[in-house]
Amino acid sequence: MNYKENYDVIVVGGGPAGIMAGLASARVGASTLIIERNGFLGGAATNSVLGPISPFHFGDEQVINGIPQEFIKVHGSTGHLKALDAYGSGAYLGFYDREKYKYVAEEMLVKAGVDIFFHAFISEVQKEGDRINGVTAITKAGSKKFGAKIIVDASGDGDVAVMAGAGYVYGNAETGKAQPGSSMFEMVDVDTDRVYEYIYQNPDDFEWKSDLVPVREYSDRLKQHYFVAQGFKKLVKKAVEAGDLCFGRDSVIVLNGIHPGSIHFNATRVTGYNSADPVEKSISEIEGRRQIESVSEFMIKYVPGFEKAYVSVTSNEVGVRETRHIKGLYTLTAEDAGEGRKFEDVVSRGYFPMDIHNPDGVTGYTEGKSGGCWVDLKDTYDIPIRCLIPEKLDGMVLSGRCISGTSEAHGSYRTQGGIMGIGQASGVVAGLCAVKGVEPRNIDVKEVQQKLVEFGASVWRDEEKKAKEEAHATECVKKYMSRRDKCITKKEVMDQYYK
Repeated sequence: MNYKENYDVIVVGGGPAGIMAGLASARVGASTLIIERNGFLGGAATNSVLGPISPFHFGDEQVINGIPQEFIKVHGSTGHLKALDAYGSGAYLGFYDREKYKYVAEEMLVKAGVDIFFHAFISEVQKEGDRINGVTAITKAGSKKFGAKIIVDASGDGDVAVMAGAGYVYGNAETGKAQPGSSMFEMVDVDTDRVYEYIYQNPDDFEWKSDLVPVREYSDRLKQHYFVAQGFKKLVKKAVEAGDLCFGRDSVIVLNGIHPGSIHFNATRVTGYNSADPVEKSISEIEGRRQIESVSEFMIKYVPGFEKAYVSVTSNEVGVRETRHIKGLYTLTAEDAGEGRKFEDVVSRGYFPMDIHNPDGVTGYTEGKSGGCWVDLKDTYDIPIRCLIPEKLDGMVLSGRCISGTSEAHGSYRTQGGIMGIGQASGVVAGLCAVKGVEPRNIDVKEVQQKLVEFGASVWRDEEKKAKEEAHATECVKKYMSRRDKCITKKEVMDQYYK
C-alpha cells in the first residue's frame, strides 16, 4: 500500500466497529485509512478470543443488517443460530472462525480501497482550536503523522477523543465501577456429546441452558449440534472447596467452538481493574491467565467429556467490556434502551438485553446496582446520531462501545452485533461529512439514513419482513428439533413452539 499523508477519513481501531466504519466510509466515496495496533483485524473478536457474534436480532427480527450481514454470510461462519431460550446469551448467536474473520475483514476492506496501517498506536492528536484534523501514529520505526478531514474513534476506550480533550464518564457514573473483563479461551479434543449428556442429566445444576437452531444453510465443515449452558455449580463448589479451582465466578459457561470437538469458555471474571490504565491492564493479564489455567484444569479433572481435552487458544489480552463513555450531544439512557424509545435522528438500533456483569464478586445476576443484571427490553430502541458526536469537538465521530451512553444502556449496545451496527453508521456519517465538507454536528441526518438504507441497514422496522422472519424461525425450530431425541432447553420454552 502507498500510504498518503492525508485522508478524507481515518478510523482508529480495526475491531468490529472500525471494520464496519472503514467499509461504510469507503463506500460513501471517502478515501479511508484504518490504524490498528495489532497485526490483524477484529479487535476483541479475534485478539481476545471472543465466542460467537451476539445476535443481530430482537426475537426473530433481524435488527442489524447491511454491511454487517454481508460480513457474517461469508465462509467460516454458521450465520445466525437461534437460541431457543434467549436468557443469558441473547436470541441468536453467530459462530465464526477467528482466523477466517481476520482474513475476510481484511479482504473486504482492501477490495473497498481502504488502506490499513498495522502495528501502530495513536500517540498524539492534531487540532486547530476544537477541531481535530489529524493523528500521530507511533511505530517501532518512529512516528508517522496523518491528516484527515474526519477522525472516527473506534478504539474501544475512546483514546483519541480523550487525547483531544473530550469529557467522559468511566464505568457507572454512580458507583465509579466498570463491568469486569474476561480472559477467554478454548479447549479441543472435547467429547461434546458427553458434555451435552451431562447437562441433560443434571438440569438443576445449570442457571440457564439452550439448544441452538440454524435458520440458514452453512458449510458442512462446521456442522454439529450447537448449545450453550451456564452452571456445573455442584462440581464448581466441590472443586473450590478442595482447592482445585480459583476463579472469579461461581459457575462456568460453555458453548461450542466453531469446529467440532471444541468448547469455548467465557468463564473467567477479571474484576476491579481499569483496562484503560496500562499498569492495571498489565496486572489484569496475569490474573486472567491464572484463571484460565485453573478453569481448564478443573474441566479436565471434574467434568465428563474433558478427560482428553487441552487448551488450544487463549486470549492475547483480557476481553474488556467497559471503560470510558465519551460525552456526546446526547447520552443514551437505561430508560431509552429499556423502554424501546425511538428518535427521529436514528442511525442504528439496539436490541440486546441490558447485560451487566457483576463488578463486585463471583455471583451472576443479582438485584440492585451493586451486582450484575439481565434486563429484557420492551422493544428495540434507536441510537441517535447525537450519541456519535462528541459534545465539544469537531472533526470526530464516535464509534463502538465508547459512544455517549450510560453504563446501563452500554450494557445493551456493547455486544458485537450492536457495535457493528454503530460502526456502519459512524462510517456513513464520517464519509458523508468528509465528502461534503460539513461537520458531523451539522450533517443532515436524512442523508445519513438514506445512505444506510441503500447499504441494506434496517434503520426502521419492516413489519412484513419481521413477520416472515418469525414464521421462518418457528418452522426451522420444529423441523430441526424433530430430528433430535433430546434437548436441554426447558420444556416450558419448547412448548411455545408447538402451540
